[in-house]
Amino acid sequence: MGYGISKNPFFSFKIKSAKAGDKVSISWQDNLAYSDTQEHIIS
Repeated sequence: MGYGISKNPFFSFKIKSAKAGDKVSISWQDNLAYSDTQEHIIS
């Protein structure tokens, strides 16, 4: 058995202490050293 990497992965998070107007920032790096950061304002 092997493993695979999705071309378009889906991430899901639950944040209990977030309020409207808070900014959530998520950063990641994959096994090929590609990294990215996404930010979202909670509405």
